[in-house]
Amino acid sequence: MADRSCHCAEHERIHTGDKPYKCRFCDKAYKDKTSCIKHEKIHTGERPYKYRFCGKTYKDKTTCIKHERIHTGERPYKCRFCDKTFTQKGHCTEHERIHTGERPNKCRFCYKTFTDKSNCISHERIHTGEKPYKCRFCDKTYKDKTSCIRHERIHTGEKPYKCRFCDKTYKDKTACIKHERIHTGEKPYKCRFCDKTFTRKVNCTVHERIHTGEKPYKCKFCDKTFTAKTNCTSHERIHTGERPYKCRFCDKFFIDKKSCICHERIHTGEKPYKCRFCDKFFKGKNSCMFHERIHTGEKPYKCRFCDKTFTQNGHCTEHERIHTGERPYKCRFCDKTFKDKTSCIYHQRIHTGERPYKCRFCDKTFTQKKCCNFHEKNHTGDKHICNFF
Repeated sequence: MADRSCHCAEHERIHTGDKPYKCRFCDKAYKDKTSCIKHEKIHTGERPYKYRFCGKTYKDKTTCIKHERIHTGERPYKCRFCDKTFTQKGHCTEHERIHTGERPNKCRFCYKTFTDKSNCISHERIHTGEKPYKCRFCDKTYKDKTSCIRHERIHTGEKPYKCRFCDKTYKDKTACIKHERIHTGEKPYKCRFCDKTFTRKVNCTVHERIHTGEKPYKCKFCDKTFTAKTNCTSHERIHTGERPYKCRFCDKFFIDKKSCICHERIHTGEKPYKCRFCDKFFKGKNSCMFHERIHTGEKPYKCRFCDKTFTQNGHCTEHERIHTGERPYKCRFCDKTFKDKTSCIYHQRIHTGERPYKCRFCDKTFTQKKCCNFHEKNHTGDKHICNFF
């Protein structure tokens, strides 16, 4: 009876807002003692619960039990609407809201709503600037615990999540799940405006902005706006000159991780993306998608000044510069300017003498990949004609 009375009192604090338990180390307060004790362990570093098989330690027993399910494969919680199963009840409840459309958690500072409370709290910290989670190995701070843990794995090298279909391992579970969809073909996120489906929610959101025209991310240095934050960040590095991603095999640096990974495949020869309509393979997912549009005839990007349409947004932007006269890419060695980055890079190789593309059959090198590919056909006798049309 006492336990029921206690739980009732804790529940009533949701309505009253009463938080009688205050952290001994900071100003945070909690409605129940358990949450307060758990929070204080962030300050003390105490992690009394240790998993038997891998040695990992945790602040609370519940988190330790959840971790054990990674090893045991136990997924005791099943969605009421589909066959998905989950290691945690909260994850199952959040997933079910994809089916129901329920978004009960509303930001205190803006109109945004969320399916789960943790994402709402994390989002609110964009408004407040709060970053309560600090890396144990450096001075970086984060607005949510998951991001902090994921970052710390850069220091530790830990990749605890393994793909069920291949040998790839990942620092975080979400990345592993997204990767597995390459194998399963699952695309659970559908565009609200067309029939396109996506493996990742963020990709679906960014795609929908093609329909709505929304470009919420603005460059700090110029008036350009972008549909995705990552694109904005990469663009800003054109202004700052920052190139934080270094190739593992040569001295090249890149403004974004995707470009670096795609470049490294020149060295490794890896081409993991296969066209759905023919036998061509590609180093990058975007290259594969753009190629597939040759088969489907899809040209989703339309020029703002004429009726031309394009398979790639970049090609559309470059075309529009014919109308505007804009030439934003300047050679580092002379005064020449260019409409597109690729032409600028090719031109700069006249100055540097760089010829990064080498024939597989002889010692000839080339400034452009297409020239190398064309030359190699002299060796192979290959004169491929697409039979799709």
